[in-house]
Formats: sequence, C-alpha cells, structure tokens
Amino acid sequence: MIVTRVALKDFLSYPSEDVGFGGGLNVITGENAAGKTNLVESLYFASLGRSYRHSKDKELIRWGAGNGAKVTVFVQKRYSKHRIDMYVDPQGRKSIMVDGLPLQRMGELMGVLNVVFFAPDEISLVKESPAYRRRFLDISLCQQSKAYFYTLQRYNKLLAQRNTLLKTNKGRPSLPDMLELVDGDFVRCAAFIIQERAKFVAKLAPYAAVKHSMLTSGKEALRVSYETEEVSLDNTAADFAKRLKEALPKDSKLDYTTVGPHRDDIKLAANDVDIRSFGSQGQQRSAVLSLKLAEIELFKEKTGETPVLLLDDVLSELDDTRKDALFSALEGIQTMVTCTEFKYPLGKEYKKFIIKDRKVLTE
Repeated sequence: MIVTRVALKDFLSYPSEDVGFGGGLNVITGENAAGKTNLVESLYFASLGRSYRHSKDKELIRWGAGNGAKVTVFVQKRYSKHRIDMYVDPQGRKSIMVDGLPLQRMGELMGVLNVVFFAPDEISLVKESPAYRRRFLDISLCQQSKAYFYTLQRYNKLLAQRNTLLKTNKGRPSLPDMLELVDGDFVRCAAFIIQERAKFVAKLAPYAAVKHSMLTSGKEALRVSYETEEVSLDNTAADFAKRLKEALPKDSKLDYTTVGPHRDDIKLAANDVDIRSFGSQGQQRSAVLSLKLAEIELFKEKTGETPVLLLDDVLSELDDTRKDALFSALEGIQTMVTCTEFKYPLGKEYKKFIIKDRKVLTE
C-alpha cells in the first residue's frame, strides 16, 4: 500500500496543506521546528487514530485555530483505494470517516492504512521498561488484526476492574467469589493475547536476525524471544487460570494483578548478550531498526500489503554503514524520511520536499 496524498487543515503547524507523495522514497527536509515531524505524524494519526507525541487530541489543533483540525489521507492498495478523514473539533472530540462513512468504533480504522514508525526515541523499545516492548507488539498486532484490537481493549478493561476489586475488597472473605465474576473472561482474553504475541514474535525473530546481520555487516547475531508466565501455548487458558489462582494471595496483598500479558516482555540478545541491560546505544538502535524492518515483512506476510515506513529524523543517529544497509532494505517500500540535510542514498531515486514557512514545497 502507499499514501498518494495527504491534505491538512489546522493540523499542528499547518494552516492548510496538500501534499502528493511518490510511491518509493520521499525525503522531507527543513530546518529544526519547521514541521517535518508534524507531516509524518498526520499519517500515523490516520493509521492508528492517535498521536505518538501528544496525549490529548485537542493538542493536534493548530494554535489559534477556531474550527478544529482535519487530516485527509488517500491510500492506494493493491486492489482498492481508500480515503480516511480525521477530524478533531475545538473541544478535542475526534470523529473518523473511511470512504465517506463514519466509524462507530476505533477498531474499524485498523488496517486501512498500516504504518511502521521509527524515531530516535524509539531506542526506548530496547533500553527502557517492558511496557515499551509490549507497546511495540500491540501496535503492530492491532493493525494486523481487529480481533486482537478488541480483545486487548477488553482485557485492559477487565484488568482495571480486577485491580479495583482487589483494592476495594481487601481482606474480605467474599473477594475470591467477586473475582470469579471477572476472571473467566479475563483468562480467555489473556490466553488469546499471549498466544497471538508468541506467534508474532516467533515469526518476527528470523526476519529480525537477517535484518540485524545486514545492519551490522554480519558482526552480530540477534535473537528475539517472547517472555511470558509459565504457560504452555497448547494449554494457555488452563495454565494461566492456574497461575492466576496461585497468585491471589500476592495480588490481595499488593492490591493489583501480578500475572498476565500486561507483565510480559520481549527478550533481545546480540551475540548472546542481553542488550536490554548491557547493550551499547549503537547495538540497541540497530536492534530497534532490525525489529521495525522485520515488522514490515510480517505485515506483508499477514496482509499481503506492504506498510508505509515512517522514519523521523533517524539518519543523524546512524553511521554511513548502517545508512547504506538501511536504504538497501527499502526497495519496494514507500518510505517517508525526515531530516535537516539529505545526502543518501547515492544513485537512488527519491522525491524531495522542503518545508519552509509552514508550507511544503516540492524540489
């Protein structure tokens, strides 16, 4: 799939803009704070229905604009075309239409436009807490599967309900009976999430190993695996139900649920060294990029469509060897690259945009 065009109205720094993209490499240049990231963010917003930098939708409205913000994205797939309209009103309420029809649930947006996103702070995926790695799994799986999106939503609601019960009924003999009202559905959702994540990582791992070897000129072997509770993937629900019951005394003491996919992690090892804790910044950055490139392959395998790759200000973080390896991997992938100055790739065709005075100019 490719994005053929995006139209913006009072979105972040843009009063009004209309940009037509090429199907391959698109280079977006400009000085710092010119609005390069804002343009890329509009595509992320249209894909996932939320910003990756702003916690409130109201923050996406251009300062001083009184009529809200609008993003319109045109998507070309192999056998279909789609139009996505995102609107945030002045009060911060969001509405979405796809092909002129309003969406009643956010899950209906998933898969219309698939994106893989990488920025310098994505190194947190490796070096920070497991929450960042779970977020990576969930964002990708939600785009690939509406069932996963809705199950994850349901699980998070049940988890919040369960934690409230643990906290407000601490020490009461009726607590186990009250938890039973939640735990049946909670176990089913947890088992589904664990199984889907484990299958995803198992498929991701060999692709990531190949990409990492390419990025490091064969010097490092990356191993990726899913870390979950002691459950069998053949009997996940029963095993998890047992673990949940065993954890009740601890959960009751701590007032929150201590087992479940909200506690899981991805293990990342380069040459058998756990780079989550002991990797250099270069190793960690290469591992993140390897995961993102591997994610593209899984999208192609799962959906039959190639996602759009968004690279926000990453070139300054890579040495020439990794830049060359990166661009050699982008064949056949529509890519949006933001940078202040562009020197790569030599001999490759690309469409260049220059952002100046809140306008996008084509070179």
